Amino acid sequence: MISSSRPSPAGARFASRWTGSILLVFGLLGLGFGTWLGRIPAVRDHLGASTLEMSIFGLVLALGSVTGLVFSGRTVSHFGPARTLAYGVIGQAFAMTGAGLLFWYHLPVPAVICLAVFGVMFSTSDVAMNVSGAGAERALGRPRMPLFHAAYSTGSVSAMGLGAAAETLRIPVPLHFGAVYVLIAAGVILALKNVPDSASAEPDPEPHLSVHTGPIEIPSAEERARIAAAAAREAAAASARPYSPWRDPRILLIGLIAMSMSLAEGTASDWLPLALADGRSFANETATLTLGAFFVSMTLTRVAGSWLLARLGRVLVLRGGAVLVIAGVAITILAPGSWTAVAGAILWGVGCAFGFPVGISAAADNPRTAIRDVAAVSAIAYTAFLLGPMIIGFLGEHLGLLRAFWPIVGFAVLVLVFAGTAREPDPDPDPESAPDPEPRPAAPAD
Repeated sequence: MISSSRPSPAGARFASRWTGSILLVFGLLGLGFGTWLGRIPAVRDHLGASTLEMSIFGLVLALGSVTGLVFSGRTVSHFGPARTLAYGVIGQAFAMTGAGLLFWYHLPVPAVICLAVFGVMFSTSDVAMNVSGAGAERALGRPRMPLFHAAYSTGSVSAMGLGAAAETLRIPVPLHFGAVYVLIAAGVILALKNVPDSASAEPDPEPHLSVHTGPIEIPSAEERARIAAAAAREAAAASARPYSPWRDPRILLIGLIAMSMSLAEGTASDWLPLALADGRSFANETATLTLGAFFVSMTLTRVAGSWLLARLGRVLVLRGGAVLVIAGVAITILAPGSWTAVAGAILWGVGCAFGFPVGISAAADNPRTAIRDVAAVSAIAYTAFLLGPMIIGFLGEHLGLLRAFWPIVGFAVLVLVFAGTAREPDPDPDPESAPDPEPRPAAPAD
């Protein structure tokens, strides 16, 4: 559970609008990234590019994404989540449409620069929407992060369908990108009307029909001393070393959890069909359908995630997911036969569904440091998602792809061990007694 307290009627309406708007933003950003993935074959064919050249395009986009993640904490802190999303989606629209246009006119160098800019804008927007999503579920009082990520997956899958239709209708890539991103930018800008520019915004108080002024209370000497002591602590904290999530062991362990499950997801996305085709003699279409079963199982599990988290809690859900990943990967590697491999892929997809969204929720538990903490966890997880499968591919070159999946089991064991780090905070903590992100000097004696 996020909180045992119920928001006021005004707060509930505010949180519901915020949650619905961020759900739409997740879906639209998934649609945007999937649009690029769905037209990669068309870009390759139009350029006559080699596999190495297409790999370079992907690597540049990944490096741009990692660069955006490195600076995303400061960017989102400076502009706020809503403004960052507005700037980010407009930047994505120009960068991806420009890349498509430049590729179509056989200008790969400036097109690749546009891909790098897209990567920066996309990853920064991703952190902003996760920060805002964590704030929305905290305001709502119920877990919603898995549902947000299910919307992202749905958007990505929808983009594949649109890409296939564009291929059938022979729609040029620049026209396709431009039309989709006009839709995305318009949808996100409209949705942001209901998204506050803070990770922990509160609704405006409901107006009172009348205002009554009573006698002004004079604080007692003890109260004045308490206020002075609190001010002294604030001043000491302001002059102390600034908080950094990279020095917080809890945030680093949550990042490890999110990284482990992101590695499991990214490895399946990149290598599962090829591993089944080479190691189990699957036909190409059967191997692709098995990956589809993986994605469908993961998405449906995320749709049910709010219900499961409310009843079981983060720790049990993470540990159960880790057990399913271990079982699914082991079955995929060891068990002969096509149906067992499909069953293994389904268990694998169900198991890794919660790692990243639960990690984001846990990173945002402290509203005062949520932006920087979510940015750090996202950077750790996305680096693994983008670069980890490359390491798996290197191992597969020497060991075979199926045997190269064994490290995923090891990382899932780490999730079993450290899942307790993501435990929900005590409900309704007193803001005055909440721990500070950095230890503060002891208060002076009264």
